[in-house]
Amino acid sequence: MFHVVIEQTKEYEHRMKYDPETNTFVETEYMSLFFVRGCPYPYGWLKESGTPPGPHLDVILISSKVYLLGSEETVRVIGCFFRADGDHKLICVPKERTETDLADLPQNERDHLARLYPHISEEQGEGFFGVDRAMAIVEGFLGTRSDA
Repeated sequence: MFHVVIEQTKEYEHRMKYDPETNTFVETEYMSLFFVRGCPYPYGWLKESGTPPGPHLDVILISSKVYLLGSEETVRVIGCFFRADGDHKLICVPKERTETDLADLPQNERDHLARLYPHISEEQGEGFFGVDRAMAIVEGFLGTRSDA
């Protein structure tokens, strides 16, 4: 089990950015990809991986709960969106859910994810992958941190 810190929710039209010096979230000039593409899920980072703007792992949290910015949720990693540029997105569910792999999600939830990244470069290895690929990302990242 891991913990996600919520950085973005569907209520914010613009991308939110965490400021560690003030422990606050500020609205940026950029549109939120989640808002623009109609994805209802919160977005944040894996607390155990670090804190933005420093190195950290991004998370899409499959949940219909209402979260405030900065809220924390105990989660299980079930998959990832593997990006060619290395900015991978882990896919997690709250600990009380039963899914253990991306393939276990209901079709409507997978459809929401697919709307986020409709242009996948399979030639460059991009795509949605299950828990094994996701945990390899987590383990590789945590193993490279100097404070791990």
